[in-house]
Amino acid sequence: MKTPARTPTTPAVHVPQPLPHAPEVQTAPPAPVAQIVTSQGTVVTGYLMQPADHHSPALAAHQPLPVWTRATALLMPVAAGSATLAFWGLSLAVEFLAALAAALWHLFLCTLALSAVAAVAATCRRRGGATATATATATATSRGLFGKATARTTATVKK
Repeated sequence: MKTPARTPTTPAVHVPQPLPHAPEVQTAPPAPVAQIVTSQGTVVTGYLMQPADHHSPALAAHQPLPVWTRATALLMPVAAGSATLAFWGLSLAVEFLAALAAALWHLFLCTLALSAVAAVAATCRRRGGATATATATATATSRGLFGKATARTTATVKK
């Protein structure tokens, strides 16, 4: 059975439509041309070579450093040197600090023992009921720019 050929309703050729906006085309400026006449009289035509632009955009947009950045950069070596010197000094003074801690500990123990003895003596004295006399003497001596000064005081208590 033969089928009749169909004719297309739309043309088979595509016709481009105009663009709603034209693209921007940037053209390079024309290179400069020079004509040179040699000593033999020949004319040579050529393009002049221009040096490439070596300025990068980063250098063109150079901004100065903030003040706090420069101050920090200047103070870092000073702070590091100070900390190093402090730790070195402490390492030299370790024995002295250990001896000082031991001396303070012994002073604390002696003060504790002396206060315990005084508390026991005061308790025993109250129980005895006897009248007693207590005398205390204090002396202070100072050497200064104008010589030596001594002060002495005595107190007596009767119970």
